[in-house]
Amino acid sequence: MNKKIVIASALTAFAAAAGITVWLIMVNLPRVNPVAEIYLDGELLKTVPLSEECEFTVECAEGYNVVTVRGGAVSVTEADCPDKVCVRTGAVSGGAVPIVCLPHRLEIRVVNGTESIDAEL
Repeated sequence: MNKKIVIASALTAFAAAAGITVWLIMVNLPRVNPVAEIYLDGELLKTVPLSEECEFTVECAEGYNVVTVRGGAVSVTEADCPDKVCVRTGAVSGGAVPIVCLPHRLEIRVVNGTESIDAEL
């Protein structure tokens, strides 16, 4: 085998492994005062601390989603969208994977919070 190909393959494998390692470290960093940011049609609708337990309904012209915050995580527990991907995503407590409902244009992100959080609409 050509020496250049072996070196290029080794460098590519090393770069991929380094990238995956950095990504895993960043994904698993602990959140400081984690909060769930609820966006509807791209606009911030509500910010809820994950330290509090609550349940509320987000309504839009296309339907509704029931959002539940419990045990330091947020989830969509009920929705009237056809595919229910948002419900099947399950509870999220980190910032790696958002909860998204495309038919209702709903997105829930977990981010670092601040000291004072307004959990009211």
